[in-house]
Amino acid sequence: MKKRIIVLCIGIFIFIGIIGLSYNSNNKTTFTQDGVTYALTLDGTSTTSFPAKGMYRADVACENATGNWLYDEWKLAIEDITSNNITCDIDFTTISQTNLNSYIMNLSGTTQGTGQVVQENGYRYEGKNPNNYIWFNNELWRIIGVFDENSHGVSNQNLVKIIRNDSIGALAWSVYNSNKYPTLMHLLGEKYYNAENGTEGSFCYVHRNISSNCNYTEIGINDIYRPMIENVAWYLGDYQGPIFIEPDVGGLGTAEEFYNAERGGTAYLEEYIGLMYPSDYGYSVLASSCARTTNLDVYSNVNCAGESWLYGKGSEWTITPISSDMYEVFVVDNGGSLSNYYADYGYAARPVLYLDSSVYVIDGTGTQSDPYIIGMG
Repeated sequence: MKKRIIVLCIGIFIFIGIIGLSYNSNNKTTFTQDGVTYALTLDGTSTTSFPAKGMYRADVACENATGNWLYDEWKLAIEDITSNNITCDIDFTTISQTNLNSYIMNLSGTTQGTGQVVQENGYRYEGKNPNNYIWFNNELWRIIGVFDENSHGVSNQNLVKIIRNDSIGALAWSVYNSNKYPTLMHLLGEKYYNAENGTEGSFCYVHRNISSNCNYTEIGINDIYRPMIENVAWYLGDYQGPIFIEPDVGGLGTAEEFYNAERGGTAYLEEYIGLMYPSDYGYSVLASSCARTTNLDVYSNVNCAGESWLYGKGSEWTITPISSDMYEVFVVDNGGSLSNYYADYGYAARPVLYLDSSVYVIDGTGTQSDPYIIGMG
């Protein structure tokens, strides 16, 4: 029996060695684990063990399968398997810590995909499809920008604000049809943030009389990413509404006018999860295509909505109510203009959050196929 084990081990070793040499030009030492043959380097030196979780970038190349390194769980995910003979070459490279907020701020004035990073009441991504994709909560989100305490209330901090790439469904902004009671914010800040099932709760409604599905046990924020989120102030603003609206010119206000109004008044909520502001949408359009003097309620054209990366997810809520009214809240409508509707209507809800200032960049270029990968010290 012992002789058979030795022979078997030698046979496996030779077989693995051949596989390793066949696709590794550096003649790396190989080993098997869980049925996969690995060839690893750490800063260019061959190694037979995975480094402990830390400041490393992992470049993966697999044969007979697709391999992706999961930085949050610190393990390899293998998919699309075409053969039992899976070989994976992983190069770990030590990286220096570059905080995500500083990284984005340093991109100011540069072209990013079909957009750019601009400094307008924050460092923001504008344009139809800038490179602002980020991998968060095991799914795609997008970076709105970097903002100081005037936007979030955290003293002396520049925080990165991100928005989920897709809606979590149509929900009522307030089940009481009152823009003084944003029940959607409480649903997001409690059930969604804690990845709980809120379907039977008081706030899970598409309309005040129509219940919805608010089971966030699968798509809610998971334990690994929750510590990355900052608890901030979400300002409900002091937007009084226009005296009149001129056809084709509008009158709800420009991006800058909304930005100032959003931070007026004294009403705010402290939550981990919120919604986008009207000014976030206003500033997301390419300024060279849609002038900043354009009112947001006439954005429904190819030069404005057509040049905004935030547009195209259907009618969706913002966080901002009309303070001179008891019932209405601003919505980016399906046509691309800012409109206002009753708070108990069901519109798309896309969670928005601020990342802790210690979150850093590990890898990625910000494209949809190569989103930013982040970590936290």
